[in-house]
Amino acid sequence: MKAVVLRSANDLAVLDVPLPILKPGWALVRVTHCGICGSDIRYFRGDNPWAKQTLGRHIANPKNIILGHEITGIVAEIGPGVPDNLIGKRVAVLAFGTCGVCVHCRRGEEHLCERTQHLGHGAGWEDLDYYYGGMAEYVPVDHKWLVPLPDQVSNEAGALLDPLGVAVHAVRKTNIQDGDTILVVGGGAVGQLVIQVAKAIANAQVVLVDLCKPVLEVATRMGADAAFTPDLRELSESVMGLSGGYGCRAIIDTVGASLGDYLPLLARGGTYVIMTVTDELQKLHTISLAGERALVSSCNFRFSEYYEGLSLLQGCKIKPAPVITHRFHLSNAIEAFRTAENKSETGAVKVMLYT
Repeated sequence: MKAVVLRSANDLAVLDVPLPILKPGWALVRVTHCGICGSDIRYFRGDNPWAKQTLGRHIANPKNIILGHEITGIVAEIGPGVPDNLIGKRVAVLAFGTCGVCVHCRRGEEHLCERTQHLGHGAGWEDLDYYYGGMAEYVPVDHKWLVPLPDQVSNEAGALLDPLGVAVHAVRKTNIQDGDTILVVGGGAVGQLVIQVAKAIANAQVVLVDLCKPVLEVATRMGADAAFTPDLRELSESVMGLSGGYGCRAIIDTVGASLGDYLPLLARGGTYVIMTVTDELQKLHTISLAGERALVSSCNFRFSEYYEGLSLLQGCKIKPAPVITHRFHLSNAIEAFRTAENKSETGAVKVMLYT
């Protein structure tokens, strides 16, 4: 089968690889769609964003990762112990499983489990010739990770469930209430989906900032109340105007911006959510957090938040069509990665692969 293989850092190729042999309890999904995530680009460049965001340290990636974790498809084959009625089903793939017994899993924090097994990553697997993921014609999946898609959700929209779960988790970290003002820093797919999640959950007023003008246009189509390049004076005037001078009840930073840029816009009692951690030192005077302002990080999602995202999609609370800006056949994956990585030139938000 054809697959997009990360042979090592900066060495990505579309190759013929063996079809996986199914283990008991596993199914083979014929992939129809797989999104390129920002984390896929970071893997491509030698980073390990899952380990950095979740564990706070770098873990070297193995060779021959088949990238891709934003997956939908059709169940083509099943292994022993898998219900027969799954064959032929349209499914999304909840792309990771956890140990179920560690302190985090027992507390319902499965997204923090160190023993995660993750499709499209090298995390959690024994030594393998290929680490399977969704950028392939077929992907092996633990049948417990299969999520049948309702009629109202297309395969293409279903491929956004992973970033949608991430957006739901980030918004849930803020405890925003009806009518609050929220600032989103960065207009990638997660930032764009945060716009509609915040409106669905709390009818929030949402302002988004990004350097790329086409991305700002996507934000407007997604329902943002305002979208700016990072002009701090103009941004401050907009935020204070929308909030009646109160400030942002929440700031969700998807890109790892300087805290000094946006923290002054956070209202008393507000929450600043960091979704991209870095090794860079940041200067912070704790007086900036006076008035019970909170600074937290966010990574991944709880399983329940993935299903919350599906419910929002099914109920048309999320209308994600503007997010998918580019589509490429799997065979053109290298060009698709170039497009995703150079959004300042291409205006890319979500680049979708199809088979």
